[in-house]
Amino acid sequence: MSTACTTDYIVDLSNHSNRLRLESAVPGRPLKVVVRDPAQPDGPALHGTGLLSADRTVFAIDIPVAGGMHHQTCDWATLSAALDAESEFD
Repeated sequence: MSTACTTDYIVDLSNHSNRLRLESAVPGRPLKVVVRDPAQPDGPALHGTGLLSADRTVFAIDIPVAGGMHHQTCDWATLSAALDAESEFD
């Protein structure tokens, strides 16, 4: 799981489909992102919407939570490096 993000939720890089979606991210095109609550890493996955910035520096994620919408940003270079470090196999 990636810690490239600024706040609470962790992008789940152990999820093969999630990695594939992230690897094919295109600036300006929203995509589904699976995240985990670090307080409950074995709890249910949460599904948010991610968006890569036009300059490919920031990946923003909106996650629906009980209190509304949680917004966090991730450094795309760091997240990409974490993707590259993951195995092809789950």
